[in-house]
Amino acid sequence: MSATYWFILGVILLIGEIFTNDFSLACFGIACFISGISSSLGLNVYWQLGIGATAIFVLLFAIRPIFLKYLNKGAEHVKTNVDAIIGRKAKIFEVKPEDAKKGTVKIDGDLWNVHCDEPLKQGDAVVVMKLEGVTLTVKKGE
Repeated sequence: MSATYWFILGVILLIGEIFTNDFSLACFGIACFISGISSSLGLNVYWQLGIGATAIFVLLFAIRPIFLKYLNKGAEHVKTNVDAIIGRKAKIFEVKPEDAKKGTVKIDGDLWNVHCDEPLKQGDAVVVMKLEGVTLTVKKGE
């Protein structure tokens, strides 16, 4: 393969890396540049592919983890799903008439069934302690 084709493919992959930001396409792009250099040195296509494959392997499994660690340094962990609900504060929306220790709260527009060890009243402030199925265990809080 001509060195020009390797370099064009490398540039296309590096441009694609702008949209992914995980350094995988960049590894392939750099490997294409390395294969292009081997092509310009006069090596045949088998050598170019072998050198490119070796470069991809080294870049993906040795260099990429180092870059990802550096790029993600200081990124805070964002809580999602169940982790995001635990510790949230809410107000009792409704108390079940048959059991004063059960009721519902509204968190982010969603109604949740709650259970508390203490009797609840509408408007009580509670803190979510844990989630069991679709029922939140809460305790009274400020």
